[in-house]
Amino acid sequence: MKTTQVIQSVELSTIAHATDDLDKVSAALSHLLPDSLKGRQLFTRQYLEGHFNNPIVTFTARLTDPSEVEDFSKFLLSQLPNSEKLSIQRELNLHSDSDGNLYLRINKQKAFLGAITMNDEDPIRVKLKFTRFTGDVTNRMSEYLESD
Repeated sequence: MKTTQVIQSVELSTIAHATDDLDKVSAALSHLLPDSLKGRQLFTRQYLEGHFNNPIVTFTARLTDPSEVEDFSKFLLSQLPNSEKLSIQRELNLHSDSDGNLYLRINKQKAFLGAITMNDEDPIRVKLKFTRFTGDVTNRMSEYLESD
């Protein structure tokens, strides 16, 4: 299944707390990217202040170019363990919404080490926006997770 016909955009985001090394957070984000997107300035940083005046930095990127979306989506799918893809499929209602968005939370610490696995604690958030033009979005999400 071609991802350019299925996924129209990708959003990635994470938060770096005062105790995080910004270079390591950048490296973790870089490990989520296929070679075609590495080395490009995709992420914007926003410098914020936390509740106790502690510095917080948000990293965000949005991909809308069809070739970038396809490259990223294929790479992410190829790196995600099959057991995790099956888990997402089984609990698709917990990972998606009625607007056609599939939400994944990637382990930031393991991404730094080059592994892409799911984790809810201090994650890198990935939002895949599925097109709504044809068919049932939920079925397309499930089929997407089955493909390689």
